[in-house]
Amino acid sequence: MMTWYSHLIQTGSHIIGIYPNEKAKLDAAFEFLKDGLFRNESVMLITDSIPKAKIIKRMTNEWSVDVPRLVATNDIIVKDASEWYFENGKPDPKKIKEQWNRLVNHLLNERKSGLRVFEDTRPFFKRGFAKELVDYESTLEKKFNLPLTAVCAYEYEDIDTLSFKQFSVLKEHHGVVWM
Repeated sequence: MMTWYSHLIQTGSHIIGIYPNEKAKLDAAFEFLKDGLFRNESVMLITDSIPKAKIIKRMTNEWSVDVPRLVATNDIIVKDASEWYFENGKPDPKKIKEQWNRLVNHLLNERKSGLRVFEDTRPFFKRGFAKELVDYESTLEKKFNLPLTAVCAYEYEDIDTLSFKQFSVLKEHHGVVWM
């Protein structure tokens, strides 16, 4: 299924998605990732919004694929924010970037075409790390040199807590802005 935004998505795209609420954000995540899976990309969802078991069940129901098998083969990766961003309690931009490099290189070694990821940023705001999130985003390129395509997903209410300068930094480091 081609979505309205499919023509905007090129490998390496670094996208900021801004959503009115959690439901809209998660609906977009499932659509974005499904599109990637059917483009032969590994897909990854990072969120604390719903438990992994529910994510896998929803993917199974909506995508009509063997999700447990695809999880076992790293075609689908589901992480919560603590696993990916807050391993030591606080985000470390250098370590996070190293994780991305290691994961993408691992997937390439497994003959995957790349990684498409949907990152829920809400956990940064809930933990009081909005400044650290903006600092991390400021270390990233508008277009990745790796076969990594990412949506950094924000909710309106979290964006509203940022200063004009912080929001400008976010826009500066993303190639595409979806609202």
